[in-house]
Amino acid sequence: MRLHQISWMVLLPFRRPGLLLVSLLFSVALYAANIQANVYDIQSPKWVITMAILILLSPFFHGVVILRVRGVESGKDITTWQALLQTAVSYPRLIVGEILVNLVVVAGLFLFILPGVYAGLRLIFYKQAILIDHATGVTALRVSSRRTTGWRISLFLLGLLTPFYGLVILIGYVATVFSWGAFGEGLVVVASALSLIWTNTLLTSLYLEPVHKPHLGN
Repeated sequence: MRLHQISWMVLLPFRRPGLLLVSLLFSVALYAANIQANVYDIQSPKWVITMAILILLSPFFHGVVILRVRGVESGKDITTWQALLQTAVSYPRLIVGEILVNLVVVAGLFLFILPGVYAGLRLIFYKQAILIDHATGVTALRVSSRRTTGWRISLFLLGLLTPFYGLVILIGYVATVFSWGAFGEGLVVVASALSLIWTNTLLTSLYLEPVHKPHLGN
């Protein structure tokens, strides 16, 4: 990506406060659910609650960001409310896709973690396929899989996304080590909200590129 594209992506949450608000609300909900049981703590009975909140709420969050990014890039920006209404239309397909992807990723995580990470990268564009190209849940997984064929593309995506997720992990670690308490927890939520917007913006921009299929990994 070019410097001006990275700058645009980083500044987007601050130029579109509605996106930041939705992301903060989603991050707070995930944080509250994660206190009860971590997403990967399958042995805990409360894990079901955490996963239910993740699966039921995430389509609305991702839908708002993806549709607004598409609007900005196409020159036809829409409001957060309009994006929510459009997402509601695709909600059943997004839920199906979310469940299928989580099943595949969780199954992969049981196989020494790396297969789960690889599966997540191969299926990473399914939300864009549903919201932008109106694909069904299963078709969206196939579209994403075709667009991420080849190990170079998986490494390329992993390299792009790692700094954003790493930022949240680093802030969480520092906040814990230095016992920042409520301030540290709030900082983690804000970092998570920004990271979620940035990763969705990045992936949507890549999905919208006309040369995405043959050149994503170059």
